[in-house]
Formats: sequence, C-alpha cells, structure tokens
Amino acid sequence: MNLGRFRHYTDWHHHVNGREYDAPADPWKLLSVSPDDVTYYNDELRLNWGLGRVQGGDWDGEENCRPFRETTLYRGLEQRFEDGRDWEETALYRWAEEQFESGGTVRGYENLAEFRTVRCEYIDELFRRIDREGYRPNEEAAHEKATDDNPFEDAYANHLEPLVVIGRDGEVYWTEGNHRFAIASILDVDVIPVYVLCRHENWQAVRDRLHGTPREELPSELEAYLGHPDVRDVRPE
Repeated sequence: MNLGRFRHYTDWHHHVNGREYDAPADPWKLLSVSPDDVTYYNDELRLNWGLGRVQGGDWDGEENCRPFRETTLYRGLEQRFEDGRDWEETALYRWAEEQFESGGTVRGYENLAEFRTVRCEYIDELFRRIDREGYRPNEEAAHEKATDDNPFEDAYANHLEPLVVIGRDGEVYWTEGNHRFAIASILDVDVIPVYVLCRHENWQAVRDRLHGTPREELPSELEAYLGHPDVRDVRPE
C-alpha cells in the first residue's frame, strides 16, 4: 500500500459519505485531541482502506478495546522516560527481544542490535525534540525518520498524522501513531492533531442530527456532545 492508493480510497469514502449522510466530514480534516481524553486503544479496523470511513458493527465493543496505558509500548516508554530505565530494562525492549528470538522481525528490523541502535535511538531523539520544541505535526517533521532504508519506517501511515477511530457514543480510540501519542501523553501535551480513520455509523447519526437540528431545539442528549472535537465542523462554537 502506498500513499497514493490510500488517498484514492479516502476520496472514494468521501464521495460515498456525501451521498449517504447529511453531515459528512472532510476526511482530511484534522481534529485537535487531548491525550488525556483518550483511554483506550482499538486496532479492529484495517488501516489501509483510507480515512473517513463510516462503519457499523461491534468493532468498538468493550472486548475490542484495550487500555492504551497498559500496552507494552506505553509501559515501555513510560519506564524509559519517566522512570529513567535503560532500554534493556523496559517492557518494549523485552517484547522486541522475544520477537527476534522466535524468528520474527520488529518494524522491519532484522535483529535486536539494529532495533536498539536505530529504532530506540530514534525514539530517544523524538522524545527530546518534542520535549524541547513542542509537538510538531508529521508534515512539519517529515524528515524525522528512524532510517531511510527500512520500508516499514517509510510506510504511508508514517507520512500521516496519528489516526483515531470514533465509537458509537463518540469515544475517541487510538489506533495508529502510538509512539507519538505515548510521548505526548507522558509530556502532558495539551492537544495533538489527528485524522479520523473511521466513525461508527451511530456516531455519524449524531453528527447528522446535530447538523439538522436548530440550536433552540437540541435535546439534552445532543447538547452533551457540543464540546466534542468531532462536531465543531457541524456546530461551530
């Protein structure tokens, strides 16, 4: 999958949504999301089918969502940057070590030594830059790749802002861009820009109702969503 095909799929979703919904979102619209407001991680949906999808089903069910701050990645970065541990003492490094020992690869790296000297050093530098300069969107930091000769590190998703999905009740779940999200959370960054990979069809129905209901006629259950970052395009403050 390359970025061009990803954009093609995104354009197709935008076309379909414009015909089916009253308040379709611009798929390239960035939301400003606070890491503090995101609790769970959800990886039930394919990443390579483009942005802005609307999909029903139980992909946002409790059984498919994990507390993000309990994931190996988050715990590993927390141990590294909050506890000051050596990489070799972190949960993330130990997980990578197990993958290599079982004959696998990690993010395109072929061995643990390469992962340590390239990927871990990159994460250290990314943390230092965000800490020193503030959080910068991926577009502005496109040169910040771990390596130029690793196809995984140059994958289409790494050229995008982090991705979220929005469940039926409006809850925002993290799904891609996990290192940036974890670092932003550890550094208490107020908000970061994200793209919406997919909205649950029930949440899209909420957007449609907010779009079509006069302010003075909004029922209380809709008023509760007025501060949501994904309704500012249909109900500007």
